[in-house]
Amino acid sequence: MIRLRTLTLLLSLALLSGCGMLHSVAQSGKLLAPESFGLIPIAPHLYVEAGTDEATRDRLRSDMARAKAAINKAYGSVSARPIVHACITEKCYAAFGGRSDAAKVFGQRILLSPRGLNWHFLAHEWSHAEMSTRLKLLAWKRMPQWFDEGLAATISEAPEHSENQWQFLIHAHIPRPTRDELLTYQSLQQWQAGVHRFGDDKNFERVAQGQPSLSPVYAAAGHEVRPWLAKVGSTGLLHLIQRMNEGADFESAYAHQTQIP
Repeated sequence: MIRLRTLTLLLSLALLSGCGMLHSVAQSGKLLAPESFGLIPIAPHLYVEAGTDEATRDRLRSDMARAKAAINKAYGSVSARPIVHACITEKCYAAFGGRSDAAKVFGQRILLSPRGLNWHFLAHEWSHAEMSTRLKLLAWKRMPQWFDEGLAATISEAPEHSENQWQFLIHAHIPRPTRDELLTYQSLQQWQAGVHRFGDDKNFERVAQGQPSLSPVYAAAGHEVRPWLAKVGSTGLLHLIQRMNEGADFESAYAHQTQIP
């Protein structure tokens, strides 16, 4: 039986998760006992839906290694060892609290949908887990959502969140947040409101209708953070984390790194 204290911790972490939806939190508790709900282990920290073919299993093992390497490159080392749960059917994904998004993270547990079975989405969610591991709780709660998501988009190198995608949005005159608006997305609720306003949460329907995915808000966050990370590297990222853990506000820590020659 799942201990209530453990379940409560998972649900609390889910409320702070960058990619979670609040109304699906309760179902995520099943991730504490994945083998009781149709998932099987195929490698350390990796579960897949029963019936997953061997080629997909091999690819997921490789994707785990590639995502870990991306985290190591950005952060300089890897502190988080999240447990990954990969669903090959939408029914499985919905049963664990997934909805229209391609992947989710609940604390140190990552849930991948059939649309998120690649290293890009895995690295994106792993970045959230890594950040939550390195930041003290109060510092983590002060971390702006736009930065956490922009860093994850940068590290994951997902084509739909890339600089090429950002330029496409500009040239196609597709509505997207300005930099000033992006920087107002401080909380999870503000981020989700922006995602809804610009239609990042409509990709499930778009793909079902044979249309391309569009992620204006995620692309905008990646566009903001990408040049910053390229300039400061892992040393600058770790220094920002250290300053926040010491009590500095995000804006001063971010600006300080930006001003370093």
